[in-house]
Amino acid sequence: MLIGIIVVICIAVTGVTAYALAANRKAEKQKYYDAAYKVIKENCLNNAIRNQNEKMQNGQKIMLYLKWKDNEKQGYVFDPARTVRIGRSPEGNDICIREETVSSRHCVLFLYQGQLFLQDFHSRNGTWLKSGFTRRLVQGTEPVFSGDKVIVGDLSIRVTIFTFNMAYV
Repeated sequence: MLIGIIVVICIAVTGVTAYALAANRKAEKQKYYDAAYKVIKENCLNNAIRNQNEKMQNGQKIMLYLKWKDNEKQGYVFDPARTVRIGRSPEGNDICIREETVSSRHCVLFLYQGQLFLQDFHSRNGTWLKSGFTRRLVQGTEPVFSGDKVIVGDLSIRVTIFTFNMAYV
């Protein structure tokens, strides 16, 4: 009887834990969708003012969620059509990594024909791309996929590529 009660309690705790983890993932995903909405809305306004139109397929826009763990466990949404510059210098970079091993203009993530790419700017210590269990030094330009990690200095940046429906803007 006691074993049965313990089993029921264990099952209940496991179910509550799984539900909490799923809710946390959903909440995090909602945060970067909300951030994408704000970024795209601002870009659409800027484009309307400048009278420029971005090309989109079926109203879908490719966006990036970049997340890394440091003291603050930061994550940000970017529009890769505008490029994402990474380096040590706060001027001219979207992501500033204040480490000696990072060059002032280290690398860039950009969109080309609907595909995300990473380009190293001949940085002193190189840029690494981890895809699954494979880790390689970026030589020139490399394609990047959702789930890959870009390693610059001691910072590992997880890349999530997602599409945003422009009908919501």
